[in-house]
Amino acid sequence: DVQSGRARRLLGSISTSAERAQRMVVDLLDFASVKLGQGISIRRQQVDLLKAVDQCVSELRIAFGNASIRHLSRGQGMFDVDPDRLQQMLGNLVANSAAYGDLRYPITLTTEFADEGVILSVHNHGPAIAEELLPTLFEPMTRGSDRQEGLRSVGLGLFIVKQIVESHCGRISMASDLVNGTSFVIVLPLGAGGGVG
Repeated sequence: DVQSGRARRLLGSISTSAERAQRMVVDLLDFASVKLGQGISIRRQQVDLLKAVDQCVSELRIAFGNASIRHLSRGQGMFDVDPDRLQQMLGNLVANSAAYGDLRYPITLTTEFADEGVILSVHNHGPAIAEELLPTLFEPMTRGSDRQEGLRSVGLGLFIVKQIVESHCGRISMASDLVNGTSFVIVLPLGAGGGVG
């Protein structure tokens, strides 16, 4: 009935707000840790990477019910990574895609096992990131757009992602244009404790 439908929507809204608040708090604590010179702490363990990313995607589909999120993969295996930080990293990139992308099209996560390590990417369609914003995109308190309305964030998401990637001895890059949309690509190397098995 109408009442139970309204209650479901309200619970969904509360859940989404709580998820967003939790992400903000975690990002702020990590930002404080980096500023104090302690960096981002990671606890590596061998995980079934595809299973870990699939679980993350399942949770993100609940948190971002207005977005279609899909996961494509090439290869499979165990990988030495901090699973909580992996989830935080992908969550921040999906949150970014949901905030700035065109949600008529899916947000696509890709996991690929390569000779150099693991390549993770998050892609969304929508407006390109302005060229003048690129030099500071991964800096704290900046945004990938000057669009402010309806965005409740502290502008730390991409900064935290870069810190987590670097803590895993990896690198992150970004490509954005009107035709192809925006892709963030993370390469986590096999070295420094990483492994595929």
